Amino acid sequence: MGLIINPRGAGGSGKTELVRRILEKYGWIRGASCSNTGIELINRPGRGRPFGYHIRHPGRGRPLVVLGDYEVTSGGCDTIPIAHGGLEEIARSADAFATAGHDVLIEGLALGADVKYSMALARTHDLRIIRLSTPVDQCARNLVSRRRMRRDLLPQVERTTAMVDRHIEGACQQLRAYAHIEVAAFEDALARALSLLGIGAFEAA
Repeated sequence: MGLIINPRGAGGSGKTELVRRILEKYGWIRGASCSNTGIELINRPGRGRPFGYHIRHPGRGRPLVVLGDYEVTSGGCDTIPIAHGGLEEIARSADAFATAGHDVLIEGLALGADVKYSMALARTHDLRIIRLSTPVDQCARNLVSRRRMRRDLLPQVERTTAMVDRHIEGACQQLRAYAHIEVAAFEDALARALSLLGIGAFEAA
């Protein structure tokens, strides 16, 4: 069986960027044709965006499956709406791929506060939750910048971000008895995820 890695954090904490950095270690190039990089898109009938990516390990490790679309600004599992199965389908797919011997990466804001599906995954798989410790005020500034919002909206965004962060912390506390949970700053989280996947933290892609 493979392991499941789930980066968590409030919006703007760096979850999507972390996964993109991991993808790059596997040879993914944003905007490039997957056929030119040896990466197989996972598609689903009736869905225009990719459901995920199937990628060979650059060494001799397990293949990696990343669920979600990373060509868009806010990628990850948040691009898989309820109409395409939502969290239930994400959990089902993660379970199936990990059971088949793949390592799996799942992240998204909706997943951040999830307990139900994560608990089910943790009962049958090695679920590693890496909670990014990006300060709430930095998350808020990142969101305002990314969404090109007015600067005067920053206090409101920070309050909302703080509330989301508390929900994520609460979910992580509930999951501590079932999953491996680590809290780390971005670069440490990246190094840890790469280590779990059997890739040197700062190797050239």
